[in-house]
Amino acid sequence: MKYLIFLFITIFGVNSLFAAYTFNGRGWIEHKRAGQTEWKRIDADSKIVLREGDELRTLRASSIEIYMDDGSRIKLAPLSSFKLRTEKEEKTSIGLFFGRLRSWVKRKLSRKFEVRTPSAVCAVRGTDFTVAVGNNGNTRVEVYSGSVLTGDAMGRTALVSSGQMIQVTAAGGVQDVQPNPNPPSNMESSVGDARLQAKKELYNEISKDSVMKAAQMEMQSAEYKLRKVAIDAFGYRVRMEEYIIRPQSDQFKYVVINNRQNRFDFGKILFTFNKSLPEDLSLATRNMTHATGSTEPQWQLTDINSIMSNTRDKVTEEASGGHMVADNPSSPTEWNLFFTNYAVYAQGGDLPLENGGKGKMLWSYSDSDFSNSIESGEITYLAGSAPSSSHLYPDGSNVFHDIAKNTYSDGTWIQAEDFVIFNDGKVAWTGDFASKLGVSKDILTDKLNFERVYTSSLFNGRKIDLVFSAKLLKDAGLINFN
Repeated sequence: MKYLIFLFITIFGVNSLFAAYTFNGRGWIEHKRAGQTEWKRIDADSKIVLREGDELRTLRASSIEIYMDDGSRIKLAPLSSFKLRTEKEEKTSIGLFFGRLRSWVKRKLSRKFEVRTPSAVCAVRGTDFTVAVGNNGNTRVEVYSGSVLTGDAMGRTALVSSGQMIQVTAAGGVQDVQPNPNPPSNMESSVGDARLQAKKELYNEISKDSVMKAAQMEMQSAEYKLRKVAIDAFGYRVRMEEYIIRPQSDQFKYVVINNRQNRFDFGKILFTFNKSLPEDLSLATRNMTHATGSTEPQWQLTDINSIMSNTRDKVTEEASGGHMVADNPSSPTEWNLFFTNYAVYAQGGDLPLENGGKGKMLWSYSDSDFSNSIESGEITYLAGSAPSSSHLYPDGSNVFHDIAKNTYSDGTWIQAEDFVIFNDGKVAWTGDFASKLGVSKDILTDKLNFERVYTSSLFNGRKIDLVFSAKLLKDAGLINFN
């Protein structure tokens, strides 16, 4: 009998607290209990009961949902900080210090629901809305259904209804209500200039510690990931880590990390498209550079930003203005990717930084007349003239090993050496594919890797040496062996 009474009290006692709890996490999430100073990482799948004063924060490529006992739900976007201020029968109050959250509030006239930011207070009953706080402390509110009464520190308010938005600035307070052109967000991207932020992370994080810390966070929510050990073309054992994540809805990022006994190399490529990518990424990537048929591809690659580095030296490439060009505009049968702008840079680790840290601009082009073709007058070279070039196949034309070198008129040179190798380090040749393509292509790609080695007069004798697998690229639709 005592057990039944205890159980009864426990069940109804917990309900009376109007608890909130975490659910459906993704990536790297940290939690701090009320009154404590230490942040602790929590498992993305864990369900933690939140108490008044508890805080949550999400890191890159991470999100989490918070459920309330009344059925209301909150989703916290990447790079956001949240606090449960009050959770009582008559009122729920939450704080958003920075980042973005979306709230689905159950309509209950006897209970108040509010979101407080550094510049605004949003009072709600029965609605679906998003609140975002930028680095400058300004607040943006978008309402998808219902209404939100939004106010500032001076007591000025405005009612924001479905299909509308409002800005509340730290300096100017409540602004005019405007029509909201944005569709409801999936909350898997962070607030701010998404493309600029993703590029900044790509180029600025080049130390081993920063690359590994980012990888530790991002691999938690990676869509594709692979770890393997192989032998490189020079006989050295290399531990490879690769993954693909989506920093924003219209982007995906490929990262590869190589650890050898005496060196560390990495590569990052950020792909940006003309629209939000489908759930099945291969639907967009399979026709990313070439497509056949009379219909223009739905998803088109607009920008590429890449870096390969040994943490001191780096080679970066930037492309923008990407679009698909038909072979015959009046009756197309195939489409090919063309970038309006393209540039390649190299930065030596011992040299002063140039071009925002990207290094010397080796060559670039800009299709200034928008003809979808490159004329000689649209190309710019280091030192003003085209480099002398060589392209060699040192082991014969039937072996997948080639060396390309450009030497510019000021003496600067850069060389790219490419290999196709198997896991045991053997360099592939055409006969390997002729004999092995009769078996499963998945078996072949599981054993196949690519290796690129950069050397340059800018690198003071060092090299960038990166091995990446065919399997992950094939799984993501980036290469096709059909």
